[in-house]
Amino acid sequence: MTPALTFIFHDHIIRPSLVAAVRSAIAHNKSAVVRVYCNPESIPRYQPLLPKVHFEDLTQYFGALQTTRMDVAARRMRALALHQHGGWYLDSFDTLTLRTLPAVERFTIGEECWDAHRRCAGVCASPPGDPFAEAWLTAMKAIPDAQWDHWTDQNIANRVIDSRRFRVDQLFTGLLNWASETGFEGELKLSEDQVEWLVDHAWVVHYYGRGARGVPYREMDLTALRRARNLDGWIPRLILHYSKGVPEASQQPA
Repeated sequence: MTPALTFIFHDHIIRPSLVAAVRSAIAHNKSAVVRVYCNPESIPRYQPLLPKVHFEDLTQYFGALQTTRMDVAARRMRALALHQHGGWYLDSFDTLTLRTLPAVERFTIGEECWDAHRRCAGVCASPPGDPFAEAWLTAMKAIPDAQWDHWTDQNIANRVIDSRRFRVDQLFTGLLNWASETGFEGELKLSEDQVEWLVDHAWVVHYYGRGARGVPYREMDLTALRRARNLDGWIPRLILHYSKGVPEASQQPA
């Protein structure tokens, strides 16, 4: 089983989806060391809800990451954390873990559901000291902050994979990154067959873009999630299950 779990984010509110992401990963990986790297203001907000987690101030890594932009640091930190500690990196706002994650022998990543030739960096893993993670970090640091956007880290990961300089394990669509955004944007319900397949096979559900009435689940407060659950939403039901104790006003600036 995996020795470590890593979550990285910066935010100004408490999100039920983030608490659910971390708690679901812990529930299925009880022996893993769990680390969260985030903006310093988020530590006192989330620490009472996640007492088993080791929190670190992301700004302390600005030097190693060669940036002072929080959004860029959060993206580069996933490669640094994997290189230092190994284990699994999981997106904080929109993942749910369904089973025990294995220890890996080399960098491991899943396909995008909409393009098997692209890999999604929202869920990935490596052993400590993995050369791919080091090369990924080096390549990211070479991109000036002014040229950085939401997809830069993933585009660079794909570029390093496609260079074929490193052995990489690519997992087929469904184990890690299904359902993803294209073809699912704004939908509420997965079909019974889809839910059954995920329960039987998926390691992590990365539900980026899914939601109801045009609002992604990661943006929903507890009231909105309950409404979505009452409409027979499987993902909001899981989020609510793993986010008990989150303050009702969690989506208001803390």
